[in-house]
Amino acid sequence: MEKTWYVILGSFTILSLVVLTFSNHPIHEEIHIASAFSAIILGMLSFKGYFKYRLIRLIFSGLAFITFGIVEGIQVYIVEEDMNKPGSLQEIEEYLIVLGLGLFGLGTMFKVRSKKS
Repeated sequence: MEKTWYVILGSFTILSLVVLTFSNHPIHEEIHIASAFSAIILGMLSFKGYFKYRLIRLIFSGLAFITFGIVEGIQVYIVEEDMNKPGSLQEIEEYLIVLGLGLFGLGTMFKVRSKKS
């Protein structure tokens, strides 16, 4: 199982480097794409940590990372849309950023209890 995560992490890193190196997009979009890959990887690692340690706060961290990954993906397409209409991608992006921050906040609210032997 550990090798699988190394393969996934390595493939996302290589894919990010290929996008940054050989893409014709401006560097701004390339940074958003690399950030989206990083956020999704961190989200998957948080979920893996939850299944291993059963800490509820890791679920919130994983959901927050996935949310930030989605926001980064939306950011790539925002330039093409008209921003003055309600329900635009920019408005949705702002809501998702607040949701991601809220999920991180929920993850820090739980008290960790030490087990007494």
